[in-house]
Amino acid sequence: MPKQTVLNEDAEIYKPRKNMTEKEKLKNMPFKERLPYLWEYYKFHAIVTIAVIGLLVYTIIQIFTPDIETQFYAAIINNSISEDLWSQYAEDFSSHLELNPKKERVEINPTYYFNGAPEYALSMQQVFTTRIAVKEIDVVIAPESLFKDYAYNGYFTKLTEQLPTDIYSSLTDYFYFSNTDEDLDSKDVYGIYLSDTDLFKKNAINDDPYILGIVANYQHKENTAEFVRYLFQQ
Repeated sequence: MPKQTVLNEDAEIYKPRKNMTEKEKLKNMPFKERLPYLWEYYKFHAIVTIAVIGLLVYTIIQIFTPDIETQFYAAIINNSISEDLWSQYAEDFSSHLELNPKKERVEINPTYYFNGAPEYALSMQQVFTTRIAVKEIDVVIAPESLFKDYAYNGYFTKLTEQLPTDIYSSLTDYFYFSNTDEDLDSKDVYGIYLSDTDLFKKNAINDDPYILGIVANYQHKENTAEFVRYLFQQ
């Protein structure tokens, strides 16, 4: 006996359903729906593929790029000299030290701006103190208004203990004296004014004179002393 229904027995609703393959689904979709569908269906695979490719590229770069060791690092706070000029100065000093550019380098970083937007200034101060802590920085050059605080808080070493006698004795007119929070009663030489060097005299805004200090935990003793000599001989 036929089914009591308003639909014909051969209506689509009574036909067995066939599961469509992804290829068939895609084929039957309007074109504008295909891209969103493809992204939704394949995005996990795409992300994994991109991550794997990125890891492979990074690994290849690490394998085939030789490690370049920093032989001297100077941090410039609130720089007022062209960054291009500092870049050239780093290259010239590297040549002066006769470093192998494939394996060694000089870094002079003039991007420690503590006088910019508050968020940026705070970020750069954190980067600066971190690099000091991990012994990356040899020399700091900063305006006196900032330098005095770092000197007082023990960031720098006494120059009497670090510079060769000939360099030290030639720079007595440029010494910056300071006490520290651990020794309030006596002042020692913790910095050198740079206003009379050609580099700063010709290129810097020296209303707040720049001072160089050697970081207390610095690593490159000979190259640091040579940098001080180089600054005053150019």
